[in-house]
Amino acid sequence: MKKSAIKITAAVIALFCMCLSVFGAYADMILVYDGYSYSIFNNTSISLEGWDNRTSDLVIPETIGGRYFISVANNGLRNNTFITSVDFSQTSRLRRIGVSAFQGCTGINQPVVLPESLTQMNDSAFQECTALPAVTVNAALTVIPEQAFYGCSSMTTVNFSEGLQTIGRIAFANCTALEYVNIPRSVTEINTTAFYNDQNLTLGVWYGSYGYEFAKAQNISYVLLDGVKLGDANGDGNININDVTAIQRHLAELGTLEGIYRYAADSNQDSVLNISDATHLQSYLAEYIVENPIGEVLTT
Repeated sequence: MKKSAIKITAAVIALFCMCLSVFGAYADMILVYDGYSYSIFNNTSISLEGWDNRTSDLVIPETIGGRYFISVANNGLRNNTFITSVDFSQTSRLRRIGVSAFQGCTGINQPVVLPESLTQMNDSAFQECTALPAVTVNAALTVIPEQAFYGCSSMTTVNFSEGLQTIGRIAFANCTALEYVNIPRSVTEINTTAFYNDQNLTLGVWYGSYGYEFAKAQNISYVLLDGVKLGDANGDGNININDVTAIQRHLAELGTLEGIYRYAADSNQDSVLNISDATHLQSYLAEYIVENPIGEVLTT
């Protein structure tokens, strides 16, 4: 091999090693800008590693130095008791909240809204944020992991977006003030300990869904989200003679009532669909006083 070729090869190898060295340095380096501590993933992405308490309102920006925040690091804000609010609204590319990222942030006393871009939350992410009052998950999360909100003892409401599939072990356990959690129809798994010791809890569920069956099996209070009225057997939103006819057709096997509409057709709420329900509806339409709240949206 010619000496010039050897020199070129050596130069290429040296440049490659230098790039590896710089990338390795990025992986371990913590930089600070305007109170934000962050690490660099690559030329376009960074991770939040800490906050220096300049203000109690933590606003996670879209970028620093032209690089996008895509992650909150493992233990990044852990036990930072100075923070009173966390604002994700400026981030469009945040994908991940790491293990124990906000664990023990006992000063957070404003509702948290997780951004649509979020696809991964890790264990204990908001564990023991004892002043956190509410969470809205607008994110593309499919899993709420173990202990994610364990011990958030001031939390009263949680709202999930459709797409969620799994709620993990003790994810909301010991959230003793928790009153309401909506369970999307997309959910297919809830660990039996997910809401351990949440004694005032009511679940918002869809009739026949996994959440509905879970609430019944775990003896948790629930309300139906379907918005169907008691007596609306044909599903047109009104209570009239057509609903009586729908029940009669079902009983004569000329039609079929299924799901929430079969449930709504049980107008006397005795858990049996028969001619008594048609008679009950007729009495209501004739303006006789009936015991059950026909025409009101079904809750349980």
